[in-house]
Formats: sequence, structure tokens, C-alpha cells
Amino acid sequence: MDRSPSDTVLAYFERIRSRDPGVADLFHESGELVGLGGVTSGREAIRAFYAQSIANASPTPELVGDLLASGARVAAEIRIALSHGTTMHVVDLFVVEEGLIRSLTYFVADH
Repeated sequence: MDRSPSDTVLAYFERIRSRDPGVADLFHESGELVGLGGVTSGREAIRAFYAQSIANASPTPELVGDLLASGARVAAEIRIALSHGTTMHVVDLFVVEEGLIRSLTYFVADH
């Protein structure tokens, strides 16, 4: 793919905001989601994760500042509005290879 790591991350957030379960197509076949004490491995498991997340919480992420990119790594500070009225403050760390997300590790900054 010709997409830069930052462009892939921006496409990821756009698909989440659009409630597009095709967000999983931005992940490598063996991609991983890491966070909250768990790991979701593989594109189809990631697809199921996002389908459930979109159905249950309708997350609407908004960037706080610019993306921070260095080679294959992209970091984003975001606030995520959820359908039940709460907001999460999160830092996402992406590793993007060949235009696809190899891993996304998320750190929840709320206490």
C-alpha cells in the first residue's frame, strides 16, 4: 500500500467516527489490539471487537493535538465520546507496516 503510517492512522479514526466495521481492514491479517489487560489477535477477532464496540458504545474519537510519528510508529492523544455520555482520555500507539496496522496499544489516561 502507498499510504503513510500517519495516513493509515487518520483513516482508522475516520472509519471509527463513521461507525465503519471495515476499520478492521486497516489491520494486518495477524494484527493485534493491546490494552486494558488484554490482547485481541487477528483481523477477524479485531473485526468482531469493533463491531461490538460500535454497536454498544458508538465511540467518537477526536484528536487532541497532532499525531506524533517516527518511522512505523504513530502516537495519538485522543478523547473518545461514548454513546452513554461519558468521555475517555486515551493515548494510542500504532505500529504501521506497509500501510496496515501491525499493532495498536491503547493507554487509558482517566483515573
